[in-house]
Amino acid sequence: MTVTRDTWTTAYVNDLPDSAFLLIGPGGRKDADGKTIPRSLRYFPVKNAAGDVDEPHVANALARIPQASTLSAAQRAAAMDKAKALAKTTTVSGSKGEYTGKAGSGRSGDPPGAILARTFEVELEIRDTGDGRTLVGRAVPYGETINLKDGTREQFAPGAFATQVSAGPDQWQRVKLFDSHQARSNGQQPIGKTSSLAETMMGLMGMWPLYNTTRASDALELVRSGEVTGLSIGFSPAKGGTQTGPNGEAVRTAAHLDHVVLTHEPAYQGAQVTAVRDRSGLEQWRRHQARQHQMLDQLGRPL
Repeated sequence: MTVTRDTWTTAYVNDLPDSAFLLIGPGGRKDADGKTIPRSLRYFPVKNAAGDVDEPHVANALARIPQASTLSAAQRAAAMDKAKALAKTTTVSGSKGEYTGKAGSGRSGDPPGAILARTFEVELEIRDTGDGRTLVGRAVPYGETINLKDGTREQFAPGAFATQVSAGPDQWQRVKLFDSHQARSNGQQPIGKTSSLAETMMGLMGMWPLYNTTRASDALELVRSGEVTGLSIGFSPAKGGTQTGPNGEAVRTAAHLDHVVLTHEPAYQGAQVTAVRDRSGLEQWRRHQARQHQMLDQLGRPL
C-alpha cells in the first residue's frame, strides 16, 4: 500500500505534545505546557494534533530510525519497538493487528573491521591425542537467538563460517586459543591453536590442542575441574553478512573467526565442546579392557 505523508511544518510539529513522538531524548526540561525543550530532543512524530496515529508518519519513522546515527543503539531499538507496535494498529504493513514489514531492530551496522565478542556455554572434556591436551567441541551454535547488552538480538546462521572452514588447515591454525579476550588484544601469547574447523547444521565444530606452557596447563586444570564452562569467540562480520530476521534479530550469515577464548561466563546456551576425553578416562578404559582380557585368558586355559 502506498501512503502519502502530509507535510507538517516546523511550527506544527513544535506545537505537538511529547506523546506524539516515539522518542524523547535525555537532558531537556518541560515548558509551561509540559512539552520538552529544546524541541530538538523530540524524535519521530507519529501522531497528529488530535492524538490520532498518522500512518504515513509511522511508515516514515520505520524507514528513518535505522539511519539515525546520532542516537544510541538502545534509543534506536526503543523507537523501533514503539513504531512497530503502532504499525500493528494501522495498515502500514499488512492487515491491522499484525506487522509484516522488514524493518530491523534499529541498530546500525557493525563498525568496519571491528572484532566482536560472543560467549557460549560448553561442556568441556579432553581428548586423548597422546598427551591428553586437546579440546574438541562446538564453538558457535547455529539458530540460537540471544539478547545482547545493547538491547538487540542476534543469532548465527548455518554456514556462517563456511568460507574460513573451506580454506583448510593453514587458515585454521591462525585462529588461536586464549585464556581471555584481553590477552588477545594485548598481544600476549595464546594457550593453544585451532587444528580443525567443521561446519555442521548444529554449529561450528573445532579442535584446539593446548600448548605445553604454564598458562595453558592452568587453563587445562580449570577445564578438568569444571570451573571453565564456556567458550567465547572473537569474530568480525563479513561485508553483507548480516541480515534481519523475522523478529528483528541480526542474523549472521557470513563472519570471520578471529580467536577463541576459554571462559566461565556463558551467554549462548548451545555451544558445547562435545568430544574431549581426558587421559585418566582413557587409562580407566584401558584398565577395564585389560581385566576383560585377563578373564578371557583364564576361561580359555585347560583345567
